[in-house]
Amino acid sequence: MRLIHTAIKQVTANYRAYLLALAIPGLLLTFAWFFGRMKGIELGDLTRDPNTVLKGHVYTGMISNAGIFFWSASATICLFTAALYRILRADKIKMLLMFFAGALSLVMGFDDVFQMHEKMFNDIRYIPEQLFFLAYALFMAFIVLVCYREFIQTDFTMWLMALGLFMISLLIDHDFIVIRNDHAFWEDSFKFAGIVAWTVYYLRTSMQYILSLKPEPGKS
Repeated sequence: MRLIHTAIKQVTANYRAYLLALAIPGLLLTFAWFFGRMKGIELGDLTRDPNTVLKGHVYTGMISNAGIFFWSASATICLFTAALYRILRADKIKMLLMFFAGALSLVMGFDDVFQMHEKMFNDIRYIPEQLFFLAYALFMAFIVLVCYREFIQTDFTMWLMALGLFMISLLIDHDFIVIRNDHAFWEDSFKFAGIVAWTVYYLRTSMQYILSLKPEPGKS
């Protein structure tokens, strides 16, 4: 009985969290159902693993899938740190830096999964690939300018290294760097290295910010 009482008390006290945990998958699954019916797509194709649907090997897209884990990690830790700073009413600029970085990581991860700049929007309405890259570049510049004083106090050379790796991947993709053998491998390898460097930078920055919230010795 005590266990049941405790469970009811938890649900009652945190009902909003339980509703949110149900609302997010509910909304996504409802969207998938309507989208599948509208487009005449088998609903299972929208819920199952792509390799299962396409009858691919389990190792197909191994590095690409690993990249999604790193995008997710960077987005999660940045948004968590931003939320923590907001709740504690701590440094607003640090909060903004983490929020913008988390939002950007989330969008770029979403882009990577659904190939927005390559296929997704082209199936609906053609949008030049260059516009996506320009938008990302402008948003990165915006983050640096708005949060400049905080940004330069981080290990920003790691961030610059990530951008450099992304740039090399783009140059290979558009044949400015000509690679005759295993072109896709090298393009994706530099992109993956860039994603990892990006994630490491934001993990270190988030840790730095979270630790800075610790009270000084002798203060409560």
